[in-house]
Amino acid sequence: MRALALVLLVAAAALAGAAASFVHRTTVDVLGVEVPVGMVAALAALAGLTLLARLIGRTRTSVALVGAAFAVPVLVLSQFRPEGDLVIAEDVWGLTLIGGAALVITVGVVVPFLSPVEPSAEVSPADRLPTEGQSSEGQSPEGQRAVESTDEPAALTTPERP
Repeated sequence: MRALALVLLVAAAALAGAAASFVHRTTVDVLGVEVPVGMVAALAALAGLTLLARLIGRTRTSVALVGAAFAVPVLVLSQFRPEGDLVIAEDVWGLTLIGGAALVITVGVVVPFLSPVEPSAEVSPADRLPTEGQSSEGQSPEGQRAVESTDEPAALTTPERP
């Protein structure tokens, strides 16, 4: 099921890349300021697809595949055709689309995957070693000797358990 979802994400990313190539120059005049809604929509679509790839694929490879699928039509459509025209020009709009897409993909790949902390991974108070100034009551004689016999701070040493 996950593989099918990733294949669909890659296909959607390719379609989004092709669409982004044509709509990245679309602007809307808001109170005399041109807002690049096409660019924002294209990069937001890529960010959403990247997030879905992280959630579904759970690997950096899945994010890289989605990024590559988005980049292929963008890069192909930025090349000159035999007729001499192109879809993505070498101007601020075209370079912003290519650079913004590269940034979104890079962030999606580089940001570490966070895993939830499991409650069982916590150390119980009985297993902790006392720090300097605290008594070592409740500790076994072996653990007490381990703390007393080293020159290292108590937090770095652990008693051997039988």
